[in-house]
Amino acid sequence: MLTISEIASVAGKAPDSVVGLTGTEIESLRELWGVQRLPERYEQFLSLMGRSAGRILRGTDAFFPRVLDMRRASDEFFASNVGGMDLPQGAVVFAIRQGYQVYWMEVMGSQDPPVSLYMEGEPAPMMRWSSFTEFLNAEYSNAYPGF
Repeated sequence: MLTISEIASVAGKAPDSVVGLTGTEIESLRELWGVQRLPERYEQFLSLMGRSAGRILRGTDAFFPRVLDMRRASDEFFASNVGGMDLPQGAVVFAIRQGYQVYWMEVMGSQDPPVSLYMEGEPAPMMRWSSFTEFLNAEYSNAYPGF
């Protein structure tokens, strides 16, 4: 499994752009979610690829500045999710894909928390990764097959 730094490095060598966030921009996300810290691996991702990650997560609202609207968008998503599940207590939605799928991580007490992918109206998440790093490796493999 690649580290987040290795993923950023390899993705940055492709013809796509990889751009990270400043400390101030990351702090604005912490304030948005009302937390002192976001999980360490997610903050590392933000600092290296928070504005653009090449082909990784292309077509998904997961990058700055769109993530600044993530709290409102996820609240609306789960409020209209009739027959589906609620966002688990303490979870942070960090990406929304095409308005009907959300990615969240459980931020309490883990530097590299599990990630879940949920589709609206379903009784449970459709996919789960044991860590943010594992999730990012899967996205990297999908975006850069054979790299």
